[in-house]
Formats: sequence, structure tokens, C-alpha cells
Amino acid sequence: MPTERATISKSPSLDEPILAEVVRRLVEAYLPERIYLFGSVARGDAGPDSDYDILVIVPDDATPERLRSRLAYRALRGTGTAVDVVVWPKSSFERRARVAASLPATVSREGLLLYGF
Repeated sequence: MPTERATISKSPSLDEPILAEVVRRLVEAYLPERIYLFGSVARGDAGPDSDYDILVIVPDDATPERLRSRLAYRALRGTGTAVDVVVWPKSSFERRARVAASLPATVSREGLLLYGF
């Protein structure tokens, strides 16, 4: 049985109910330091088959469960939208952000901060 998929805006913001709900659920599940949106949606060139690419930065002392994306998929069940979640410990993210070709560097340059500071 097909499920209806939420429409993704070309100019994302937390004013979008579905994106706000995704962030709310991720905050509840991970107790993160920061949450970024990155990829085609963040750049504004999302197509009809695009999903939300989310990077969650957790404290360095996060439990092993909070370092896994599986927690996100459980938390986001029932939202009706496709979301890919990557989880990074804070110190690893900050260290890798200095490497130009790394995911943290790309997210730092092009991503939209949705939660944290």
C-alpha cells in the first residue's frame, strides 16, 4: 500500500510544519548540540524525488545508541517524508570540518542550521 509523501519546499525553513516536526523529533531523540539541513533541499535545487538530508551533532559523551542513525529512523516513523540522517560527535565534526572535501566542511559551508548555535 503506497504512502503519501510530504512535499518538500524549494526554500526550506522551520515554518514548514513537516521540517519543524522532523527537528522536534530529532531533538527529543538525540538531545543534540546542533542540527543542520544540507544537500539539494538546503541549496534550493531539490527535485520531486529529493529528501531531507540532516546532520545531527551530538555531545562527545553521547550514549552509543545516540551515535546511530537507527534512532532517527525510529523517531521519524510516521512523518510521511523521506529523511536521511547522519550523526556526528561534536569533536569529530569540528575536527573534520577543517578538511575541505569532508562532509562536515560541506555542511558548515552550505548547510542550514536548524537547531543550536
